[in-house]
Amino acid sequence: MEIPNNNIIVTIAIPFYNAVDFLAQAIDSVLWQTYTNWQLILLDDGSTDASLAIAKDYAAKDKRISVISDGQNKNLGYRLNQIPSLVTTEYLARMDADDIMHPQRIEKQLNILIAHPEIDVLGTNAYTINEKNEVDGLRQEYSLNQPLKKVKGFIHPTIMAKTQWFRNNPYDVKAVRIEDAELWYRTNQSSNFMMLMEPLFFYREFGGEYYKKYFKANEAKTYILNKYDSNEDWKLFFRNNILKGCVYSLYNIFGVEKILIKKRNFLLNKDELERANTNLKNLLE
Repeated sequence: MEIPNNNIIVTIAIPFYNAVDFLAQAIDSVLWQTYTNWQLILLDDGSTDASLAIAKDYAAKDKRISVISDGQNKNLGYRLNQIPSLVTTEYLARMDADDIMHPQRIEKQLNILIAHPEIDVLGTNAYTINEKNEVDGLRQEYSLNQPLKKVKGFIHPTIMAKTQWFRNNPYDVKAVRIEDAELWYRTNQSSNFMMLMEPLFFYREFGGEYYKKYFKANEAKTYILNKYDSNEDWKLFFRNNILKGCVYSLYNIFGVEKILIKKRNFLLNKDELERANTNLKNLLE
């Protein structure tokens, strides 16, 4: 199905906070989309580095880009809930400030959502990349025989949905660091979640002290267990977070935490990895 091109029907939104190292690449990946009739909202969360200046520079050069900044640091959940109130288009696509989109991401997701209105939220598969823009692996193995897959959750920045879905299903700002996991848990029974298994995203995972993310997620433990009456699924979630945090911490002591990060992914063979890296390099040149 051909996407209507007479009206702007999709907004891409990138919330950012002190993202000076990668924000320009994220914005560039929006600019190189094969589908060009979009709006881009760059939403600042009180950055103290040069991120806001970078965002304003892009907005000055392209009328499709707008920058929103109130100078305050509210946190990601607050900004994610603010975004739908700023959007006037039928569809809304998520993205993070340190990731990179494949050029056909928006076009392919829009085509599927328009052709299949029964889908509420559509994510995509993703290559994982490090701070050097090197592909480490693929989040999920896929086959051309299964282009779409029913899922219960997503790689968060890959999702696209009707803007009204986001308005109807706000993030819980008290679920700090696990806003997305809590949202998927709360809505997957009432919404039709599908993933486009083709990797149309480059999802950045890197850095030392990765274990802190698992421990940080457990700060919402008491709140979530109270909210869901000590649900067994959530108990298991938090137990696993503690276990993962301890294991990652141990690997961090020996400086080999990256081994565990890579194991989160489906490892590509040599030819596939070389091809993915070449494609990404060509995009960034």
